[in-house]
Amino acid sequence: MLIVVASWLGLCIALQLALERRKSLVVPPRSGPEWAHHVGQLRSSRMAIVNAFEIERRRIERDLHDGAQQHIVASSLKIGEAVLLLSATGHETRELRQATDLLTQAQEATESALATLRTTVAGIHPKVLSDLGLDSAVRDLAHRSTLRAVVRVPHPLPSIPDAVAAAAYFLVSEALTNVAKHAPDAQVTVLLGADHQLHLSIVDDGPGGAHIRPGHGLAGMAERLAAFGGTLNVTSPSGGPTSLAARVPLLLPEGEPGVVVGAPAGPQAAG
Repeated sequence: MLIVVASWLGLCIALQLALERRKSLVVPPRSGPEWAHHVGQLRSSRMAIVNAFEIERRRIERDLHDGAQQHIVASSLKIGEAVLLLSATGHETRELRQATDLLTQAQEATESALATLRTTVAGIHPKVLSDLGLDSAVRDLAHRSTLRAVVRVPHPLPSIPDAVAAAAYFLVSEALTNVAKHAPDAQVTVLLGADHQLHLSIVDDGPGGAHIRPGHGLAGMAERLAAFGGTLNVTSPSGGPTSLAARVPLLLPEGEPGVVVGAPAGPQAAG
């Protein structure tokens, strides 16, 4: 619940920033310079929304890591100390054995909660994405997936804003999860490329029949991309294959290219 409230507050802040930036855009531009200024302000307002989402995501990750996780670790240690103290008393009664067993179970439950929390924290903003970038992070997803997944990146990706990279990463993650759930034997190909937009394609040879339904996974993906000015198209005839094609504006500063020229391409497959 706290995460939902915090995310909602972050969204409200982002929308307020965007509205403030767009006040000057009420009158349509009439000249070339005015139009360029209009586009620049639109890019800046959209980036404000994107950054607010990412800042909120990082804050939640930090609070969970430095707050709740540390408290659970401390509790587990205290329970372990109590078990050791009871074991060292030298007196063994039925009540003492029951107390020791309950404490041992409590410690196991605490360690399980800690493992779950760590998985949640890692999922909020994966370390591999921050450390190695989108290309390597997507390959890591494919490697850890139970599917036969191949990742292709024909050309090196440009520098991508953190929030845009996170949106793309979670799109691929959720797509792989959906395929594993509905077509676990399918072969999946993930394609990444960029020009002025980031292009993602996830294709599987499963039975098809996928479509966007309000309140379900694909609808959530489309809504998240829409916040960036992105789009998601789903093609999934009966009998397959299913293709998800997404485009996300890179929101790069004016003049910064979205194509890396002269850099060697990375490895073509993973999984």
